[in-house]
Amino acid sequence: MKIKRRIISLLITAAILIGAVSYASAASSDVSETSNKTGLLPIESNKASYSSGLEIVTFSMLPSSYDSSKLGYTLPVRVQHEDSCWAFGTLSTFETLLLKNGEEIETFGPQHANFWGSRRSDGTGWQREHTDGGYSYIPLGYLTSWSGPVNESDFPEETVDESFYTNFSKDPVYCLTEAIYFNSDTNRDTIKNLIFNFGAVVGNFNASTSYLSKGHSYYCANSDIPVSQLSGHCVSVVGWDDDYSKENFVGSVSGVPSSDGAWLIKNSWGEGNEYKGYYWISYEDVWMFDSIFGPSYALTNYERLTDNKKLYQNEIDGATYEFAYLSYKNRDYNNVTYMNAFDFEEEHRTLSEVIFESTSMGSDFDVYYIPFEKDTPTSDTEKWINLYSGEITYTGYICVDVPDTELPAGKGCIGININNKRVNTEYGDIRVENSIGVSEWLTSGNRLIYTPTSEYGLSYYMEMERTNPVVMDVMDFYFTKLDDEIGGTFVIKAITKNEEEATVPTEPSEITEPTTASDSTEPTLPSTGTNPSNPTDTTETTVPSDNTEPSSTTPTTLPTDKSEPSSSTTPTFPSDSPIKFSLGDANMDGSVNIKDATQIQKYAAGLIFLSDVEYIAADVTGNGDVNVIDSTNIQKHGAGLPVKFPIGQEQYHFD
Repeated sequence: MKIKRRIISLLITAAILIGAVSYASAASSDVSETSNKTGLLPIESNKASYSSGLEIVTFSMLPSSYDSSKLGYTLPVRVQHEDSCWAFGTLSTFETLLLKNGEEIETFGPQHANFWGSRRSDGTGWQREHTDGGYSYIPLGYLTSWSGPVNESDFPEETVDESFYTNFSKDPVYCLTEAIYFNSDTNRDTIKNLIFNFGAVVGNFNASTSYLSKGHSYYCANSDIPVSQLSGHCVSVVGWDDDYSKENFVGSVSGVPSSDGAWLIKNSWGEGNEYKGYYWISYEDVWMFDSIFGPSYALTNYERLTDNKKLYQNEIDGATYEFAYLSYKNRDYNNVTYMNAFDFEEEHRTLSEVIFESTSMGSDFDVYYIPFEKDTPTSDTEKWINLYSGEITYTGYICVDVPDTELPAGKGCIGININNKRVNTEYGDIRVENSIGVSEWLTSGNRLIYTPTSEYGLSYYMEMERTNPVVMDVMDFYFTKLDDEIGGTFVIKAITKNEEEATVPTEPSEITEPTTASDSTEPTLPSTGTNPSNPTDTTETTVPSDNTEPSSTTPTTLPTDKSEPSSSTTPTFPSDSPIKFSLGDANMDGSVNIKDATQIQKYAAGLIFLSDVEYIAADVTGNGDVNVIDSTNIQKHGAGLPVKFPIGQEQYHFD
């Protein structure tokens, strides 16, 4: 095993009173600029940092305060017994997402995630004991690999015998499919928007008690604290208050902030303070959400697991770094297809969703099924099946709801083609690397802290710009280009469901001309992606919006254009006295926004009634019931995130 480079350094939160830890990865070594704040490499060089310039669309009328705990979206505050704040903070945030969506859940068990995120019996995984501090990447791998969560009652926090985990098996009911990264450079309203949409976000800060006031309020203004003196701590941020008085921070050694306002956090130190275990952190705290502790993130979507669903994946630890080694210094863009090979079982080969991790925000992407020829994926793009086209609208874990397609049984690849040409030519000085998440080894000093389960035959790539592009095994790249025998595995996953009748795809889909949206309120995903078989072809392609359900549950041979709503989602009425409205405009004020989401929440709580037309407008899922799921979809629509329903489209009601 060769480890000859210590190149990228980054600090990651461990736990309360556990100092931040630096680590290195097998990354490019030509970055020389250092950060004045940390003494390390710029935050732009790590996977969670890119957020400026291309913000998530925010609501125009966010409230001045918000608290998920008052809305019933949180479970009781608990007490961590290990250095596992990263597990408590993330699982509490996941609980809030589920509760906000109307799920009936028990308290999840952080100790299960803690044991899971330790060294495995074969020597792979995170090289830590369950009593050690952890890393903010661990729970993302845990949740996206269907490894957890499990209920606290099945794996209590008091469990200290690791053999209990070894002999313990219980399938989780929910798994994470999407997560959005952000950091301290992200616009404050964007973070508020994420909290309002999804109930909470995961954040890290410096929890040294020197900056604690009155037992409940943190404010640190000192950005020059030595790394060894930082007390990285992970929490669930469940709200904010713009009017929280700055005088509440008077006991901090940093003094008083210049302005009012603070984040509300759900902690894991028990209920022993004035706010029953909740704390406040000033907006002006210099370490809150800082990338020095690793990524902060919102958990934005999930899957309810059933027996007929199967997850295909080649790693379980998630993205520990970004595979961006193919970016060229003298070019503004790259066009690369990243692939993971899977052996699709006969009874589990109806593809429904594809998950991948990337920080190439703003880039165009395509999802392909790529067949094998002999022992490798074919480089003949005429044989590739296009399943979806879109734009990477945020950094993090992305879930693509592809049309149900039955794949051939046996070996095949799911490919993610990423082309960053458009974003690097449209946004001035912003330069986005072409990257895919990779489960790659990490070191701290001379100690290996993460070992992947990488091997030949799992991940491949093809550089589309080359004159004669060929498919390469990523392990060959690591070995020949980086002299690295450990390597890594791409974070590309496929979810299938067991369908008895389907048609096997036989030919690639055609590229069509762009369409024009008929309603300016309908969110669109702009794209000028190139044909992967001809990188110089700049013909604009249609990007299907993820706004409708497929018109049939039967899988099809080729993907269908999802930009047109299914007829089953639009109610029909007698043809007289039409009332025009937009789907989602529950209060009938002429626009779809945060007020409509609130209207639906009030109706679901039994506080108000809805007229017939208001009810039809509010039922954005078209299932005949108005509930918090409709509210959440409207919130996603308002945030510019993809939804499956034609929210904002013009509708008619007839009395």
